[in-house]
Amino acid sequence: MRVLLVCIAITALSGEEIFAADPEPVRDELPSIKSDDPRITPVVRAYRKVRPCVVNIATEQVVSARMGFGGSDLFDHIFPSPFVRRMPVQSLGSGFVIHSSGYIVTNAHVVRRAQKIEVILQDKTRLNAEVISSNQEHDLAILKVDAPRPMDYLTLGRSDDLMEGETVIAVGNPLGFSHTVSQGIISALGRELDFGNGVRISALIQTDASINPGNSGGPLLNIKGELIGITTAIRADAQNIGFAIPVDTLADELASLLDFERINRVIFGAKVAIRREDASPMVVVNDVTNGTPAAEVLQKDDVILSLDGKPVKHLPDWVCPMVEKKPDEPIRIGVLRQGQRVDVEVSLVARPAPDGARLARTRLGITLREITPELARKWRLPVESGLVIVEVERNSPADEIGVRPGDILIQLEQLHVATLDSLGQLLEDMPGSRVLRIGIIRGNIRAFVSIRARGEGLTDPSRSPVTSGAV
Repeated sequence: MRVLLVCIAITALSGEEIFAADPEPVRDELPSIKSDDPRITPVVRAYRKVRPCVVNIATEQVVSARMGFGGSDLFDHIFPSPFVRRMPVQSLGSGFVIHSSGYIVTNAHVVRRAQKIEVILQDKTRLNAEVISSNQEHDLAILKVDAPRPMDYLTLGRSDDLMEGETVIAVGNPLGFSHTVSQGIISALGRELDFGNGVRISALIQTDASINPGNSGGPLLNIKGELIGITTAIRADAQNIGFAIPVDTLADELASLLDFERINRVIFGAKVAIRREDASPMVVVNDVTNGTPAAEVLQKDDVILSLDGKPVKHLPDWVCPMVEKKPDEPIRIGVLRQGQRVDVEVSLVARPAPDGARLARTRLGITLREITPELARKWRLPVESGLVIVEVERNSPADEIGVRPGDILIQLEQLHVATLDSLGQLLEDMPGSRVLRIGIIRGNIRAFVSIRARGEGLTDPSRSPVTSGAV
């Protein structure tokens, strides 16, 4: 199935109308109504519970538009103009906080290619945000803001027990109308959508709760106010046919999205996952690597109870604080092992930074240069961050798939890459010859393609590079 409109972020060029540049005014206090008032329905209670946790997301990217003769496609084709106008494009979406320290979930397509991201809270506070990680395959992204105070957050519910026909609630920023709430039912489960460009998402929740452009990345809740999904797509040629990513998909991907060992260049050595017994989630150690710091204190199947004295009840309670940890900093972990509580202490070990430029040449066959705003203006690049390709080795993996000088590498697998260090870290963690997904920008076109990376030492120094006079 191919949907006619899948991205439900609202987008506009600078100078065109885009709804609600500022969020709608909100009341600081909800009306004082007795708890037994019949107007306080389960939907009202659920919305009051989650409202402070939902955020609006405003992004800006700069695209390059070639200025032609303005009215004749034929003339523009025969006599292409050398003049390029850089135009800001704004878009709006939604998201929700998953940890008090400022970690936010949204759709990957909401923040794709964004050069500036601003998160707007329910009380109208505006905070700059950065993308920590994104997963295009599942259309998920994690943002981080520097919160001036602990933030209200949603806990991850479950989606493996959903029922067709049960009531659901969507909260988001449709068409820029801040903190809009709508109600509907689950229309179907297990839907699959083809988004084009090789992106297909399965196991989606279909709902008739009203969602519109701008709802992207907002929470879908059950009647108890528990997070069950992330709204992501609508059918443009229909009414009330919307889709949400199940929260269990987010739970499965969260440890990878917030892989603190990869993000911070540290060694820990233990992987965790959510396990449910009697409907209660537990964060459990499911793998320990020998010879690592974790192997000295943790065992497979340990249930993590606390981290530095704070309870660990859900996966964000573990992965979000661990992203903040530094090498050699003592970490206190409480675990349940064979029915007994055990308290241990461990420290992370730093890993030296790899040579990203060398790994890119060796494994992909490309020579890269980091993009700066000055370089983007000089070379008329469509973005102001990323890695521009300046040389392509003949018959290399990059050459075989048609990559050419002037293309911009922005993503490897599920992660954005803006520096040679970040690219090197990813390539170092993916040893051997293997197929990788990379994100490439060429002009105003963005594409995700597969490339078979070489193992270390497989480059042929006799191969000559293909160079571009432009870069």
